[in-house]
Amino acid sequence: MPQKIIPLVLKCFDIIPWNLLDLIAQGLANLFYPFLSRRRKIAMANLNLVFNERLSSNQKETILKTNLYYFIRNILEIGKIMNLEPETWLQKWKIKGEENLKAAYMKGRGAIIVSAHVGNFPLMVSILALRGYDIAVVAKVPQRGIGGKAINLFERRFGLKFIHARENKKAAILCARHLKKGGMLFIQFDQNAPKHKALIPFFGYRVPVPRSPAVLAQRTGASIIPVFALCQKGFRHQVVCESEIKIDKLEIEEILGEIMKVMEKYAFKYPEQWFWWHRRFKGHIDYANL
Repeated sequence: MPQKIIPLVLKCFDIIPWNLLDLIAQGLANLFYPFLSRRRKIAMANLNLVFNERLSSNQKETILKTNLYYFIRNILEIGKIMNLEPETWLQKWKIKGEENLKAAYMKGRGAIIVSAHVGNFPLMVSILALRGYDIAVVAKVPQRGIGGKAINLFERRFGLKFIHARENKKAAILCARHLKKGGMLFIQFDQNAPKHKALIPFFGYRVPVPRSPAVLAQRTGASIIPVFALCQKGFRHQVVCESEIKIDKLEIEEILGEIMKVMEKYAFKYPEQWFWWHRRFKGHIDYANL
């Protein structure tokens, strides 16, 4: 993609009012939903496994349609705010329980934010960085193309740091170093972990999760804080900072189990916002034959 395309696209968002942006998100969701046949099968299989007969087929269909709408809306929202001064959109975000985050941060031993693919989590992390928290995002960061350019924009615009999770040994060193300086790590905890994994119950089914939050917390003394972004009407959001997970005298898998309980609570309470389109239950669903 030519270098000038992204700035041009972002400029186009300047002339689109918020209410029209919402209508565009809804229209795009309605347009694309019928064409996501394969992904719909995966997402519906996940919902069937988790909710079984507790939800009707129509309710599950509504969850997926709403989920796609939020996904598109979040992308459009990111494009909208990239050219805006933070003061013009920060008032749309409310933070609940920030005292939990501050208490962990003020200890000076570092804090690990564990979160999920719920709500507009990229903007949530950006807002925490704007509020003065020294945050590094641990993720499989694209190096080239539009993904790489997007990462560069977030780094420049919000002062975020990124640690490339693909570089396993180097990433572990960088994560520990950042925590020991009193910084925060942001780790998405709700998708499959192909390496260095543990099998932890999620809705009653053992799924692979990364061991890194528990291992890093034990080695560095860092706190573990679950934090989630929840979408609301009118491009408003609530960030919820849960209480610190107490890890004293717990083994690695016990710590991971406590984290996963919080993930499960949010996926169950806000199913229309959790990302169901991922092959999360590979050991329990034959995705290849859906």
